[in-house]
Amino acid sequence: MFIDGRALPAGTALEADIAIVGAGAAGITLARALKDSGLSVALIESGGLEWSEEAQDLAAGELGPQTYATPDTVRLRYFGGTTGHWGGWCRELDAIDFEPRDFVPLSGWPLKKAEIDPWYAKAQSVLQLGSPQRYADSEGIAKAAGAALPVARGGDIEPILFEFSPPTRMGEVYRAELEQSAVKTYLNTTLVDLRVGDDTRTVTTLTLARDGGPALAMTARHVVLATGALSNAQMLLAADSQVQGGLGNGADQVGRYFTDHPILIGYAAILALDPSAGGPFAFGDIAADKRRWRLAFQPSEAYRAAQKRLSCLITIEPPGPRFDPAAGAFDRSDAKWFGAPETVNALAAANATGPVRLHVLNAGIETRPNPDSRVTLTGKRDRFGMRRLKVDWRLSDADLEHYLLNLGDFAKALAHSGTALLRIPPDAAARWPEETSWGHHNLGTTRMGDDPRTSVCDRDGRVHGMANLWVAGSSLWTTPGAANPTLTIVALALRLADRLKAEMAA
Repeated sequence: MFIDGRALPAGTALEADIAIVGAGAAGITLARALKDSGLSVALIESGGLEWSEEAQDLAAGELGPQTYATPDTVRLRYFGGTTGHWGGWCRELDAIDFEPRDFVPLSGWPLKKAEIDPWYAKAQSVLQLGSPQRYADSEGIAKAAGAALPVARGGDIEPILFEFSPPTRMGEVYRAELEQSAVKTYLNTTLVDLRVGDDTRTVTTLTLARDGGPALAMTARHVVLATGALSNAQMLLAADSQVQGGLGNGADQVGRYFTDHPILIGYAAILALDPSAGGPFAFGDIAADKRRWRLAFQPSEAYRAAQKRLSCLITIEPPGPRFDPAAGAFDRSDAKWFGAPETVNALAAANATGPVRLHVLNAGIETRPNPDSRVTLTGKRDRFGMRRLKVDWRLSDADLEHYLLNLGDFAKALAHSGTALLRIPPDAAARWPEETSWGHHNLGTTRMGDDPRTSVCDRDGRVHGMANLWVAGSSLWTTPGAANPTLTIVALALRLADRLKAEMAA
């Protein structure tokens, strides 16, 4: 059932067993998983069914000195959330991503990957992916596609896979299902405050603002914040009228450890000497077994542990200049990526036994948790009186250093296979962080953990010290790994749905 909050009469009493705030990947997944539970479920969305300037303005905020996307462009406020501009890249986090590592301070999740695997399997169907998961089966997919791998599995740098969702625009794909369900979806309805009882541990009331009328109050037995890493932190920090510093912030942890995946395109390039390094399997998505895949390269888990190395996921971009053997030169030249034209021409001529192309490399890299990289509130307010947020994303030179080391190992693997030569420009480090993009993967800010001194939520997503306040989505991330987060967001939301069912049944 869809309800436009703007049309509700003043004083309308609202209530639910479970109130889910935010109708993006996490919120819609939760609502679908709970819709037949016999519980009354409210799904609260600040926007409408389509994008609007009015709703998007509520996401606006400020930036720190680091180059980054403004908050109102990195997230979308309407039904379906940021799945509305998601590229569909799916991959599970690796087992080592969940482990404490002595070379990464404050690393490790309170969960093992094996504890999430059952929900990873279920998340595949939610995102319209195939079954079973085959993220490590690059050899099998290459064989099915009639392609070859430029480096073999089992080495220090391994070929691995992304699987592509169509992508699933959750606001479109699951709209009819939720509209026809018992879930009450309140559109154009914005959470602006969380009120707690005398014990300060129990959320008793949600204050919901809407255009055209006074705020409404909703009571709920359990509340889940599923508004993304920026807004989840904003909501907890802003709920400070009864609890100094905001809810769940007794140890000043809310909003800290914010990160994204830095995207580094053009920090290196390869001279592809063999179709396996320059063919379509390397730089574009490919159909195999009625599914769509993309090849990437990353240091193996064992190698990361042995070398004390952060992760990255390297992809080969579509081909650039083509070598003309008759002319002994490339059809165009860009010294920025592979050095002086005479040098790359000579390398191509000496090694060419077939088509030779130049390719730029792209990568998403892992970062270390940084408590000073954070989301805070400013003194500016939106039209509902909510304090706007500020994002201060801080990148470390040490994180780039690990990527450059991984690139060096990739260069060795390609040279050993004879499929390509890789060049890291001498000014690569000088480009950091100004020539850095990002994955729009807002992570951290309400991190999971067993210790309330260094985390905001427990291993189930319940806010430390709160009886009925939970968090879903990528704000739970502790160490980010290098994989895109959407598949894990959905898996954790499915896990939380089961936890809430058990909580309500107890």
